[in-house]
Amino acid sequence: MEKKLCRVRVLGVMEQDGEKEEIETISDGFLDLSGELTKIWYKEISEEGEETKVSVTFRESKTAGGLECRIVKKGLVQSDMLFIPGEQTFCIYQTPFGELELETETACVELDLTEKRAAGHLGYLLSSGGNVISKAEVFIEAIL
Repeated sequence: MEKKLCRVRVLGVMEQDGEKEEIETISDGFLDLSGELTKIWYKEISEEGEETKVSVTFRESKTAGGLECRIVKKGLVQSDMLFIPGEQTFCIYQTPFGELELETETACVELDLTEKRAAGHLGYLLSSGGNVISKAEVFIEAIL
């Protein structure tokens, strides 16, 4: 594993009831392009200054063709979300206000790699209790 310091930009786009909301964060982090996995680590800081550690891992899917992505959050918010194209996955999303049981139905997982950059894209439906909450896209870019 060869972690290198990088700049991480994350753009989340959520569409709910015809309304789009975008949330963008830019932070320092680490990128590992050295193995079969592509890993990105960074921290999210809440408005109150609370820290959540995030790891994003892209790898070849063991169950479906193509890539899958796992996003693990630890801290103020905790979750372990797995995105596999064409599949529905489940997770518990823990917040300071309680737990949510979430389902993701992933449409796409894409990753563009160069020697100094990893740019990923996730497209999925986010549901709870079988009810669609939003259509979501996440764009994550790590630049050495």
